[in-house]
Amino acid sequence: MNLPFTLDTDTVWYAIGDGSLDKSAHKLDDFPRIIILVDENTENHCLPVLYHQAPNLKMCDVIRVSSGEKNKNIAQSSYIWNELTRLNAGRDTLLLNLGGGVITDSGGFAAATFKRGMRFVNIPTTLLGMVDAAIGGKTGVDFHDFKNQVGLFVDPVGVIIDPVFLKTLDSRQWQSGFSEVLKYALIMDKDLWFRLNGRHFSEIDDWNTVISKAARDKIDIVRFDASERGVRKNLNFGHTIGHALESFFLRTHNETTHGMAIAAGMICEAWISARLFDFEEDQLNEIVTMIDKNFERFLFDESKIQLIVELMHQDKKMRDNKLYFSMLRRLGKATHDVEVDPQLIEASLLYYINQEK
Repeated sequence: MNLPFTLDTDTVWYAIGDGSLDKSAHKLDDFPRIIILVDENTENHCLPVLYHQAPNLKMCDVIRVSSGEKNKNIAQSSYIWNELTRLNAGRDTLLLNLGGGVITDSGGFAAATFKRGMRFVNIPTTLLGMVDAAIGGKTGVDFHDFKNQVGLFVDPVGVIIDPVFLKTLDSRQWQSGFSEVLKYALIMDKDLWFRLNGRHFSEIDDWNTVISKAARDKIDIVRFDASERGVRKNLNFGHTIGHALESFFLRTHNETTHGMAIAAGMICEAWISARLFDFEEDQLNEIVTMIDKNFERFLFDESKIQLIVELMHQDKKMRDNKLYFSMLRRLGKATHDVEVDPQLIEASLLYYINQEK
């Protein structure tokens, strides 16, 4: 794979790899006005990098919001709409979302709904954003502590994925994004799995290649199934239980990240996969060992399992009061729309908290 590389689809252009920001900044010259959306972290650490690579952007107005999943809500959206109104933004204005998944999710949602739609470009600054959140047109916010309850499928006009921003991350954010990289390896990319297996994320030195492979995996899926009616559902592996765990710990004020929750969800859902399909036990053990190498287990007791299962009933994949999962048929091969009995879900959570690592 030549790095960096560019890709133009019917609706989105992508620039991915080292130097992408420098090589694609000229694409932003096509817009008569740009407003930049940041949080306090990306304003301090990433905005100077952006200005260095694209000096013309120093003239742009900046909207700053508060960082963190707890702030990805309607109140934050209302603040962004107010700021866009105050700055006299029009439908010909471009919103440039500079940040991680919270910024690209909420910024995309605000842009897609302001004046019935203004254009936006995502420049993800976290590993999670680069391989997942910034790609695919999912925008939205949390509602009543339920993940991504309100949102739209709306594509950005462009995505610039430049690993230069990874230098600003702490270890916790690297780890969070790594769970999504592992997900692509498990559901569709055995070559990526073989590249990563047995390694702690801090030991990886070829991130440019890893990010490019993972990002291309997601681009390939969303180009084929933009509105999540078929194969794109495979990307939800680990997310049904993972989102419930994330909501549970956000409610209990325990610190967590999206990646930590998805890692736990992948352990549980790999275990369910092994119960439902001809999934080899040694492959399950290999997956669990790799996840445990990179993520600490959540601590909760058996009495909380029923509440966690109840939180899943707000999942967007619920139909006719039944939970449908994306499962692994084998390493590197996933399937979707698999109905799972609640008792099996409870058993997977018991496995998670009781299994000796």
